[in-house]
Amino acid sequence: MKATIITIGDEILIGQIVDTNSVSIAKKLNAIGITICKKLSIGDSAEEIVAAVGDAMQESQVTIITGGLGPTKDDITKHTLAKMFSSKLVYDSVEAEHIRTLLARRGIAFTELNQGQAMVPECCVVLHNAHGTAPGMWFDGEDGRVVVSLPGVPFEMEHLMEDIVVPRLKERFELNDIVHRTLITRGIPESILAARIAEWEDALPDYLHLAYLPAPNVVRLRLSAYDVDRESATADIEAAFDRLHNILGDNIVGLEGDSIERHIHDILTARHKSLAVAESCTGGSIASKFTAMAGASAYFHTGVVSYSNESKCRILGVDASLIEQHGAVSQEVALAMAEGVRGVGNADYAIATTGIAGPTGGSEHKPVGTVWMAIATERGSRAVMRNCGTDRSQIISRATAYAIEMLYEELKAYNNEHNNA
Repeated sequence: MKATIITIGDEILIGQIVDTNSVSIAKKLNAIGITICKKLSIGDSAEEIVAAVGDAMQESQVTIITGGLGPTKDDITKHTLAKMFSSKLVYDSVEAEHIRTLLARRGIAFTELNQGQAMVPECCVVLHNAHGTAPGMWFDGEDGRVVVSLPGVPFEMEHLMEDIVVPRLKERFELNDIVHRTLITRGIPESILAARIAEWEDALPDYLHLAYLPAPNVVRLRLSAYDVDRESATADIEAAFDRLHNILGDNIVGLEGDSIERHIHDILTARHKSLAVAESCTGGSIASKFTAMAGASAYFHTGVVSYSNESKCRILGVDASLIEQHGAVSQEVALAMAEGVRGVGNADYAIATTGIAGPTGGSEHKPVGTVWMAIATERGSRAVMRNCGTDRSQIISRATAYAIEMLYEELKAYNNEHNNA
């Protein structure tokens, strides 16, 4: 089974909004055994909609469309699809009453424009949108092919896919399983990792497909199986990942959904230890990784974004002479920041970053991308320098990942020492 996903809207093409809908739809379709053969975004143009949907119906059994179902003149998807399927628009009184009630709760008048949203192609199956004013539509084409049109508002689309579209697809088609499992590794560059696991990869069953998905300091290894028995494929993948543990050992973080910061979260919580963070070039990125997790208040004491030299001195107690002598981006200042925020936050562990995120500010001795990061604990302090690239966002992401990795290594070393004692 193949599907095409089409997102409609000029706002997507000009970069005004990010298309998250196609990602969500793809995940839901894959989960029930439908392979995505194409995803595309098009503008609010009747000609483009007709061409894109026509091509999709030639290539796929299922076409999912989002966007263009609003009440304004630029929302033309419904009218265009009605013409494609040689159907007239009819007034759906049930949808009209739902729209009227929903708008009344929000204190909005039921205008002629909103009434127009209750007009639907006569040939379609109306998909009731309990969370919005634009109903979805299900069209049956030739040769059993299906076209589904959904609103572009993400949470409305999500509910329609989950509550109506997926169950209808499972009822309509005989679907084979698709299985994806992802293992997360850390601290090994993609090329070195590929060489290390080459024999393991060559020994995989032919029907398992391996993909490398690199990110800062992390590489995800995804094994996929298509048109399979889910139980046996899952067992084969788990066996393959078990063999990989013997090769990579501590470089394995876990399965999809795991992260280094999640492991740190669990360790600090279990040990009743606390954390403070001082950030300059990373601008709060490290702190946000931890505070995004529920329960972080059990251990996360303090986060300081000391971007200026003055704040490094005033808030963290960094000696101004260190900055004057060594520069703000230096081993000495990174150590002083970590030790300072540990004291300010009354924390067991502290990490700090100071660097040059660019695009300006670099020099021959300290080029853009130079980042010093430090960790301070009751056992002492240490700092390392890493070059984190040339692009500002890349530098921030990499420095964040490296600093968190530094803390993780410290926690692991402590555990190993105490376990061996």
